[in-house]
Amino acid sequence: MNLFQISEVSTVPPVAGGGKGVEILVFKTNLTDTKRVSDVEPLLDVHPHIVQWNVDLKDCDNILRVVSRDIDAREIEHLLLNAGYYCEELQ
Repeated sequence: MNLFQISEVSTVPPVAGGGKGVEILVFKTNLTDTKRVSDVEPLLDVHPHIVQWNVDLKDCDNILRVVSRDIDAREIEHLLLNAGYYCEELQ
């Protein structure tokens, strides 16, 4: 599992030549244990636009936080949905 600490949510300015920059996306999931997290780990680890990610198994919403560059939240939702898990971006 990919673990990291986030002390502040921020957006980094876009890189030269366009792009959205780095952003932190937050999702409610049904990844309730390490087995389920392990199921989606290969999908998230190899995605070229995902920089880092983690799942908070102690949170009642099993929060997935994704540090990403140039990715739409719906793409992450579809990755998890296609793997058989619930995933909804929190606004």
